[in-house]
Amino acid sequence: MFGDVTIRLLMWSCFALPFLAGSIAFGEGRFDIPPWRQNPAYDVPFYTGAILPTPQQAQYSNEFIPLGRVGIVLGKDVARDDPRLALLLERLTRCGSAFEFVQAMAGEFDSFIAVGDTAEASALNAPQRPESYLISSPVKGKTPLVVLKGSDRLGLLWAIASFNQLVTKRDGRPVARKASVLDYPDVAGKRAFTAMAERENPELTWFAANLLRPNVVVYRMTRQMRRYSARGWRDEKSLDDWKARVGKIAALLGPLGIEWYDSIQPITGHPETNIRSKSDEDFQTILRIANALAEAGGNLCLLYDDVRFPLSHDDKKDFGTAREADAFFLNKLYAAVTAKHPKFKILFCPPFYWGPASNIGDTYGEPRDEYLAAIGRRLPQGIHVYWTGPRVKSGKEDPEDVRWFTGLIQRKPVFWQNTFGVAHGGEYYNYPTDPIPAWRDWYYEGFFDDLAFHTVNTNELLANMTLVDCLWNRRAYDPERSIVEAGRKVIGPDAYPKLVALCKALEALDIYAWSLTAAAAKNVEDVKQKTAELLARRDEALAVRAEAINTWTWIPLYISLRERYLERLLKNPNLKHLTEADDLVKTLAAKETGANAQTDIILTPNDFRLQRSARYYGADAMRRFVVWINGAKTNVSTMQATFRLKEPPTSDFELVIAGLDHEAAAPCRIRILANGHKVFEGPNPFAKDKWTTHAFKVPGQFLKDNENSLVITNIEDSDNLAGAPWFMLSYAVVRKAK
Repeated sequence: MFGDVTIRLLMWSCFALPFLAGSIAFGEGRFDIPPWRQNPAYDVPFYTGAILPTPQQAQYSNEFIPLGRVGIVLGKDVARDDPRLALLLERLTRCGSAFEFVQAMAGEFDSFIAVGDTAEASALNAPQRPESYLISSPVKGKTPLVVLKGSDRLGLLWAIASFNQLVTKRDGRPVARKASVLDYPDVAGKRAFTAMAERENPELTWFAANLLRPNVVVYRMTRQMRRYSARGWRDEKSLDDWKARVGKIAALLGPLGIEWYDSIQPITGHPETNIRSKSDEDFQTILRIANALAEAGGNLCLLYDDVRFPLSHDDKKDFGTAREADAFFLNKLYAAVTAKHPKFKILFCPPFYWGPASNIGDTYGEPRDEYLAAIGRRLPQGIHVYWTGPRVKSGKEDPEDVRWFTGLIQRKPVFWQNTFGVAHGGEYYNYPTDPIPAWRDWYYEGFFDDLAFHTVNTNELLANMTLVDCLWNRRAYDPERSIVEAGRKVIGPDAYPKLVALCKALEALDIYAWSLTAAAAKNVEDVKQKTAELLARRDEALAVRAEAINTWTWIPLYISLRERYLERLLKNPNLKHLTEADDLVKTLAAKETGANAQTDIILTPNDFRLQRSARYYGADAMRRFVVWINGAKTNVSTMQATFRLKEPPTSDFELVIAGLDHEAAAPCRIRILANGHKVFEGPNPFAKDKWTTHAFKVPGQFLKDNENSLVITNIEDSDNLAGAPWFMLSYAVVRKAK
């Protein structure tokens, strides 16, 4: 999910195993860290001197409170086996503190920590807002005191998580930076984290509670629920394995007070094996899953999205349309589960999870608006509905688009942010050190009030941390500062600069995309050199903090993909299928412009270098092999090609381009440079609904008798990768002016 993802990462994993289940014990002065969290990767967060997400109000002192021996006073709202308290005790233990539970502030201790609704907190007022908290160090006798207080259950959890970021070692001794914090999130109750995984990585639940601060966790299908065969979702053995996992999730997230969902996709894309909405066998299978979740305190995410069509033969016969089949099945399922578990919810992804700007559903054979209106009219409010915005991959949102979708489904949507303005070698990857301005720029005032909750499609942990930073304190969000702070906390202040250098080495290979290209075939030595540089930067970074980088980022996967890319390229340096595409483009250019391959320069999409691959676009008569550029704030705003003239430039030339404008009302503005000289700048002269050609004059003095460069740039002030503004090129011809 969702959309036409051409290269899928193994998304970083669901955080499943509870940190209080069997392997951890704590009591008087003792907290046993489980074996799987005893390696250096879990000494996080690294101390940076400040709290992330950025608090609403925080005053940091240059004083440090000693934590060698700590007396812990618990409020009436905190038990000794409270999982929130476990976060604090683990942090103290990691830093070398000894602790003891005490009834009052008495005894020989270096400091006291009052947690929850204590007498020490009674005189302090936390902001009376959802999830708010305070950290204070009031003067109480000679022994330093830290008070952690929350306005509600999550508020106290965030107080502990924030205080943990102030705990460190100085001169080998455990201390905490003294601070006064009054804090609350701007976006409360609607921050969701989607755990997308093929592999188990249970430690991330603990980590998420510290830094990601989710109100909702949506687990995507892990290996127990994947369809290993056409009928895999009906497999009872997979279901038994999955139930054990659900119990572990419940033991953690339930006590923390975080709402959670697990997912199933009972669709294969094949009519003969897709869900049969009136089948009792299929209903009972999904009902068993839903009941298991409900009994554990969880909820069900039901994914139909891209593979709902074609309908099963039975659904086609019994209902005629997907809207009738889906409304029937969802109502029946919801009624059956809520009869015993009235708080149970369903999160549903319909096949039409976008609109109104995209029209890809025209091939589904069923009107989008009628489908959405039907489920909106007939589904109970306990069923949430996913939406990715006006397009499959949407950027900046408009209130009228939200009103359009909300009006059809008759409830606030769950928003899945399916792109975020950062891409490497395509639309889908982001590297861990990428700043993300989209969090700041894309959401209008009041946007989150119009949603049930919000989540994002990214595999990088640090990107999720910057999203939380923005949603927590929107006015204070700075993309550059936020990613640096997140990276320093997770990778370590000493290792983070090495990670930045490593990501720059990765980015240098973006011009070759992730699938083999003609550009790579023409520049094998450059690919080899850049890959060698990447591996050198990797070794330097891993020498400083291998455990943290390998655990908390997807750098190992990116590097592995690049190594395999080079191996495949060396085995097949000619890439015949791509040169065949070039031949077709050149034939088309000759037909449309009269270009002569013997005397003229014909540049195909494969000749242009940028951080995405050339590909086929359109259908029927519009279908062509193309390359395109997005707005100036994206990293795919410029395409560049080099060429050599067939003869010296003793006269003027012309540049003939076959182009296509975006679908927006105003033409996309572009700039064309030849060897740095301006050939054209302004609204492009190409049509929106058909391929057209245009000739631009290129004075002879702009050109050289050796290598020349042609650069075409989208100059619109936009970071949107999901739609307008864009400009698309089919080919370019450089020849003597007629």
